[in-house]
Amino acid sequence: MFNPFMLVPCLICLYTVLSMIIPLRVPAAAKLLLALLTLSGIAKLFLLRMTPSGFDIYELPRNIALLLSSMFSFMIAAAIICVIKDAAFVLWKIFARSKFPAHYASLCVLILAAVTTVCGVYGGTRVPDVVRHEVRISGLGKNLDGLKIAMLVDIHVGSVNRRPFVQEVVDKTNALNPDIILIPGDFVDGHVKDRKNDLEPLSQLRANLGVYAVTGNHEYYYDLQGWLKTLSKFGINFLENERVVITSGDSRLVIAGVPDPTGGSRNTPKALENSPANVPVILMDHQPRFSRENAQLGVALQVSGHTHGGQMPVISELIKRFNKGFVRGWYDVDGMKLYVSPGTSQWDGFPIRVFDPSEITLFILKSED
Repeated sequence: MFNPFMLVPCLICLYTVLSMIIPLRVPAAAKLLLALLTLSGIAKLFLLRMTPSGFDIYELPRNIALLLSSMFSFMIAAAIICVIKDAAFVLWKIFARSKFPAHYASLCVLILAAVTTVCGVYGGTRVPDVVRHEVRISGLGKNLDGLKIAMLVDIHVGSVNRRPFVQEVVDKTNALNPDIILIPGDFVDGHVKDRKNDLEPLSQLRANLGVYAVTGNHEYYYDLQGWLKTLSKFGINFLENERVVITSGDSRLVIAGVPDPTGGSRNTPKALENSPANVPVILMDHQPRFSRENAQLGVALQVSGHTHGGQMPVISELIKRFNKGFVRGWYDVDGMKLYVSPGTSQWDGFPIRVFDPSEITLFILKSED
């Protein structure tokens, strides 16, 4: 049965073959091989949509999953570079009198796409570095000045990112000696029975004032309640339209959280209900697109993920448009500080990062007063 979901990637694949492979002056057998390799870029999508019920695409062996995802990344990178090449072809036909060097241009596309994929997949699967930010918060009491908050987001444990990766992230995070750890969603792609062991190192996270989290959209694609129960046993406290008050001496800070809208229960006013007056609020909201309405509720700092920082040029502009102009880094939203993390890891389906490194984020809070 035809699945309209597959039409777009099939057209992208066809365009890439016609633009990058057909113009090459190589034997027909080589063109066929290159075309089949490019076609393998959509193999994982076909498996995802067409395999029998009960087979989970995210449980493929790691090397096979990484290879299929890398070929998909290659196809996307090649298609983007082909657009640039074909735009250059149009300009060449208008302004140049000589014949367009189609073979060499296509060869350049092939090489650039391959280099981009190799470097991008390495960037998308490596253990991230720590990025530190000093954040000034109005109304922050002197006893909380210097408070350290570590943030992990978009961990996306699945067929590619497994226990060794999570363990290294946990070890790096604990080495920061954070007072609080925040995890604003997208822990996992997979079922509890398959991925529980990979996420178990999260139980080793240490923060003297607590580890807090909210759901991301990917938690809803599998067993939400099972994951909430499992992650809670690991010592992670989920704030589902809730808040906690952090107290040190006479200084207080509110940490609040809302679930991802995929579940249909997101309610920021409820999360902030009965918060103590004149106490700064840090809000976890997986998607940054709701930041303007959150700012109207008096939030001092919102931390989000979801966008993966845009992943690579061109695609980052599309992701920005789907997230109301937010994609990575710091924004001032009607007086509220918004930080959009590029993520701690990457979704298995498109594990590529070009000029967009992942990170473990460390906020050091300072008073503006």
